[in-house]
Amino acid sequence: MFFIKKKFRDYFCRLISKVNLSFLLNSKSRIQLRVLIIHSINEEEKLLNLLKNLNKKWRFITPDQFFQILDNKKTINQSSLLITFDDGFKDNLNILPILDKFSISALFFVCPGLVQLQNSNTLFPLLAKKLFRIPLIDKDIELLNWDDLRYIQDRGHSIGNHSLLHYQVNKLSIKELKEDINLSKSLLEENLKKSKSLESFSYPFGGAEHINAVSLQLLAENFKYVFSGIRGNNNINKANIIYRDEVSINDDIEITNSFLKGSFDLYYRFKLIKLIF
Repeated sequence: MFFIKKKFRDYFCRLISKVNLSFLLNSKSRIQLRVLIIHSINEEEKLLNLLKNLNKKWRFITPDQFFQILDNKKTINQSSLLITFDDGFKDNLNILPILDKFSISALFFVCPGLVQLQNSNTLFPLLAKKLFRIPLIDKDIELLNWDDLRYIQDRGHSIGNHSLLHYQVNKLSIKELKEDINLSKSLLEENLKKSKSLESFSYPFGGAEHINAVSLQLLAENFKYVFSGIRGNNNINKANIIYRDEVSINDDIEITNSFLKGSFDLYYRFKLIKLIF
């Protein structure tokens, strides 16, 4: 079933790209302000090729520049792209030199509770398997530790909040979500340098089905910037949630370009409206 869905998605993306229909989905603004989601990177060469291709058409911006644009303190005159990485996998360290090649300052969303639990040889692997919903590889999943995160900050990148333990937050009670927010914020503030990015949160999983009105309202009350996994152009975004485009380094560049042109924006917007209003 997944294979069939992917084949249909790829066919639709190529069709949109070839007949240039994507402008209909973003007719109010030809200038795009988009955010890319990337997860674990096990083949650095593929990431390098992806960024090379994106660099031809997009201007990479820093997290601080992105926040200034959202706050109406800065304007853009060309399509701009913020790069984000979710989950805080250890292999993210390997891609820092690649980001340097393009002068990219990225935003890394991490789960501080899992960072704390990594010293447990039994509890952490079980939690990682359950919460990330991926099979364990070589006995465990290695995540960034506090020293790694401070090093990433020192390299000019930013850290954001991805919930305490990567729970599906729309399934938590209000009390549980408040506790998650308070503890995760405290851990990040205690262990990392103060920065504007600590005011940002990205939904674990992040699809429209993982977001509801209650969780969004509570998160918006506690974080200035709430990121989703819903595709869209933030230059025409009036919602209190930030759109992001998830891409795979294994996708054909034509597919990625089609996503960033807005192939699926309307579809995701309707899904979000249906779920939270």
